[in-house]
Amino acid sequence: MKRFYFAAAVALASTSSFPAQAADWKPTGTVTLIVPSTPGGGHDTNARALARVMEKHAGQSIVIVNQPAGGGVVAYNEMMKAKTDGQTLGQVSTSLVTDKYRLDNVRYDGSSFTYVGEISEDPNLLVVSAKGPLAELDIKGLIEKAKTEPETINIGVSGNWGNQDYVRFALEEATGAKFRRIPIKGGRQILLGLLSGDIGIGLLYPSEVKAQVDSGELKVIAHNGEIAPEGFGNVPSFKESGIDVGLSVWRALVLPKETPAEIASGWERILADTMKDPALKEAYKSVSIGYAYKDTAETEALVKESSETLTTLSKKAGLIK
Repeated sequence: MKRFYFAAAVALASTSSFPAQAADWKPTGTVTLIVPSTPGGGHDTNARALARVMEKHAGQSIVIVNQPAGGGVVAYNEMMKAKTDGQTLGQVSTSLVTDKYRLDNVRYDGSSFTYVGEISEDPNLLVVSAKGPLAELDIKGLIEKAKTEPETINIGVSGNWGNQDYVRFALEEATGAKFRRIPIKGGRQILLGLLSGDIGIGLLYPSEVKAQVDSGELKVIAHNGEIAPEGFGNVPSFKESGIDVGLSVWRALVLPKETPAEIASGWERILADTMKDPALKEAYKSVSIGYAYKDTAETEALVKESSETLTTLSKKAGLIK
């Protein structure tokens, strides 16, 4: 009997030592973080705020590589082809699961990567010019106008069937409103369109519009998040206004699919330590990025749920033939 207890203790020690060793893994040189967007947008802002804090926990410098070509397809392909030595990370978002519905020759989906964890979640803000003809309307008034005068209000969305376009479509489906859809390359161009009057309303992330809202040039009518974004005052959500539309954008860190388990576990621990660091929350707050964290398993579940929801919307929108 004593021999059995001894053998069991040895077996337990051997099985528990691997996770401990895996968690001790750290990168050995400069880390590349591939971001599928241009500098200055919400995704880029998030990556740079995260990297500044994560460098401390990774023990190495982190270099941001912006790759917006092909609507983000080039970036995702580079993430897939990266070496599995843990020296290259990718930042993905909701578009990971919808690109195959809107772009040609997409070879990836939600199952194409090893997930490190969720790093943020941002609502879309429905924004108008503070001096324009729509500034006096609340969300219900805006919807009513778009129902009685269909396609007379231009709505700017970043790209063709990105996250904001899905929010626009879901908003129309839920309310019967009909906007005139204007796909534009990037949040900066939407801002310029709002300020010039070429666009009536725009869907933008908090980090993209905070300065113009603070200056009084733009006004936020509503948001599609669960809680109001910090620093924007008492802005109602769609759901609070009786419109059941969510679809906040999530962002996550990934590794190539075949990355060894000890490296993936090491990065999961590094990210967990980073997200618990008070400096990270302060960094996010300073650039209006929404703090949200999920570990590897929770992020896999998030991606699966998001994929199911967006696939259903894609079918309704006629993107899936």
